[in-house]
Amino acid sequence: MKRLFLLACLPFAVHAAPLTPTLDGLIAARFNPGLPGVAALVVKDGKPVLRKGYGLANVELNVAIKPEHLFRIGSTTKLFTATAVLMLVDEGKLALEAPISRYLTNTPKQWEKVTVEHLLTHTSGIANMTLESGFWRTVAPLDHTLDELIAPILDKPLAFQPGTAFAYNNTGYILLAMLIEKVSGRAYFDVVDQRIVKPLGLTHTVDGNTRALIPGLVTGYRQGPTPALFISNTNLHAAGGLVSTVDDLAAFMQALQAGKLVSPALVRRMNTSYVLPNGEATGYGLGTWLRTVNGHRLVGHGGYILNFYSELEMDIDANIVAVTLHNGDRFGGDNEVLSKLLISAAQGQPINQVKPAGEPD
Repeated sequence: MKRLFLLACLPFAVHAAPLTPTLDGLIAARFNPGLPGVAALVVKDGKPVLRKGYGLANVELNVAIKPEHLFRIGSTTKLFTATAVLMLVDEGKLALEAPISRYLTNTPKQWEKVTVEHLLTHTSGIANMTLESGFWRTVAPLDHTLDELIAPILDKPLAFQPGTAFAYNNTGYILLAMLIEKVSGRAYFDVVDQRIVKPLGLTHTVDGNTRALIPGLVTGYRQGPTPALFISNTNLHAAGGLVSTVDDLAAFMQALQAGKLVSPALVRRMNTSYVLPNGEATGYGLGTWLRTVNGHRLVGHGGYILNFYSELEMDIDANIVAVTLHNGDRFGGDNEVLSKLLISAAQGQPINQVKPAGEPD
């Protein structure tokens, strides 16, 4: 593996610039200090222009959120999973265009044309395990192995021919974990820890094991607020099982985009939308959602799990990173919209140019 430069999170904490009033005001207006809230970090040209917590990390104990607190990041984990896969592609151990049956044994016949790229881009057509009847009620609260997670969908027909449509799919990222483990010979979370977390000095990014005590982890809440429902982290795994901090996520994104984890050529592929045979761009690359604001390209990923929301996004044209980690069920509104607002403000552009999530720029 190429030599990596240590990107410790400490400089963000110690040398943070004075808060930009506009950025601070954008978030403060959305969050009630007596309710669940958000940790936020905005970095421009490698320097933090906002690093602050809003609202409560624990409502029962009246503990305020701090930027150092850990949050469940849900599907933002997929960006780490995609990075691990592409590191193996760089090393010649995986091929994006190869069928997954080359690496995994006993795959169903209907999957024979499903490739590694199809899993990364949500274009496989494989059934989404988390949409199966009863998953969240009967499966999610219990511990499961990767094999147990995919067992219910092995006999399901494909929803479409691989590569011909886009359908967001957690099963695909569970299968990517299986690929990583098969090729590397190590457990998924060990690969992420040894190949990404430790080399970058991400001291607070770990497996969000729901059976373990994780120092600094905030409490999640549903509307009310009432405690979040329990879901075993074994069911989230490579599709949504990490916990992290705003500092770690910003450092990870900067290293990734700088080509310090995967080759620049593969970074460009991550940042390029998959295009369907009909010419339609899906707006999703290799483990990355792709958006624009004020004509600038944004790349990143968001997540939702256990009533936690996360958004990690980078304006790769202006070198701006925005991270927002919520511990409540939209107490402060849409995290995708908030991310765009923060990036737009950091660009120095009028805030009213930003449209709600899902609308074109």
